[in-house]
Amino acid sequence: MRKFQFVSFVVVSLLLIASSASAFGEIRYTDRPLNLRDDRSPKAEWVGNMYPGQKVRIDHLKDGWVAVYEPDAVDGSEAAAAGFANVKYLKKERTRYEPEEWGELKYAARALNVRSRADVKGRKVMTLKSWEHVLVDFPEGDWVMVFKPTATIRSQMNAIGYSSAKYFRSATEKTMASVGFNGKDDLGAAAPEPEEETVVADASSPGEPASANDAETVSGEGQVSGTVAPPPAESAFVPPRLVQVNMMINVHAARTSGSSLVRTLQPGDRIKVGRPKHGWYEVYGQQERVHALSQPMGYVLQTLVDKAAESAVAEPESARKPKPAPEPVAVAPEPEAEPEPVAVAPAPKPAPALKGEPVEPARSAPKITTSETGQQTMVIDRKAFSGKKRPDPTPDKTAHGYRYRVIEKSETRQLGEVWITLKVFLATDKLPERQAMQDFATTLWKDNRRVTKKVAVLIYLPGMDTEDLAYGVVKFDDTKMLELWVRKATLFGTRFL
Repeated sequence: MRKFQFVSFVVVSLLLIASSASAFGEIRYTDRPLNLRDDRSPKAEWVGNMYPGQKVRIDHLKDGWVAVYEPDAVDGSEAAAAGFANVKYLKKERTRYEPEEWGELKYAARALNVRSRADVKGRKVMTLKSWEHVLVDFPEGDWVMVFKPTATIRSQMNAIGYSSAKYFRSATEKTMASVGFNGKDDLGAAAPEPEEETVVADASSPGEPASANDAETVSGEGQVSGTVAPPPAESAFVPPRLVQVNMMINVHAARTSGSSLVRTLQPGDRIKVGRPKHGWYEVYGQQERVHALSQPMGYVLQTLVDKAAESAVAEPESARKPKPAPEPVAVAPEPEAEPEPVAVAPAPKPAPALKGEPVEPARSAPKITTSETGQQTMVIDRKAFSGKKRPDPTPDKTAHGYRYRVIEKSETRQLGEVWITLKVFLATDKLPERQAMQDFATTLWKDNRRVTKKVAVLIYLPGMDTEDLAYGVVKFDDTKMLELWVRKATLFGTRFL
């Protein structure tokens, strides 16, 4: 009996020790979109971001900064942190909740190495088994960062390592069902061989994927574990209700205040709102017929609508009485008046130049000729503008083989969005190709991107007026490139046109 009591005491003690070890720090919630840094400073390297209301575990408070961990983390060392953030933006209670999906769930087509850097010479961290499911994000050339499928914090410090992107396949309901997602550490152990295309490894490459001849063994430490919940069942469709707002309300493109602004509702506007999710309503037009597959015009905060909207009941058609049309009134036509002659003042003669003052050459007016078909052609005398152009800026940096100079950096707000604008002079004798311009602009974006802020790179070429329109325009949000386009007309008068 005493032996049994002793064993029970030991087991309970071990459980208490294990629970206390896992319960380090405390749970907090972000109150806004928040950057993660690789050190305790706003000038430290950006490694990721969190959405408003995200649940995290924090510890190691120092100089107003804390280490941030996954909510279920058990390793409380600073080396295991997903990043560092300012503690004043992490609240004990959730005040906002605007979740954002990130990464893409994929599976390894066969055994695949995960390395410490995006290079085949990087140290092997672990090996994914065939059909093992993971999250991938932060593409870097032909490589992607690999995360546990249960990861919630989008941070480069939260990743397991790097793998070659070409050996991943997008996860489907079939692949997820085949591995069960029953919480086993080895998600791919019981999976059948894929019916799709099979990837054959190159045994001569030490990089990807891992081969049976790889002499390096893989310990169980760091293997992907956890479960991925199946998608929730669709609830019954409830038609949106018609409301009339009594204040200005912003309509966003997604369920987050950091997304682009679609429009602003004005007091008195009538809209349809419905399908609340994560504190946001879907928004539809007043006259729009809405069904289960309808796409909304945007999203509005549920709290704003509930507070500042009044229920608006549409008047039935049968109750609407047509207004009588006004009787036509005969109006006598006014006699056409002859246009009065307009006196044209003669052009003033240029004032005579003072003695010793240089005389500016007269600028001849553009010559306009009309062809037989009626098409007009204007010829501009370009000699009048000779010597008026400013010299090109002097480049002081190099990227992707181009010498360049950032002429101006500004931050403005447009339609509720914050834009960081970079005016860049690109010193080149050859018109840059689209891909080269995209790569160049992406490098500048990575150095200047901020969460919830968008970046516009305006590219000027030699001979262009940097106070005028740019030749190339490349726009980004905080995760990807949005658009790229050029204005060939801006090259008029340069060596390129």
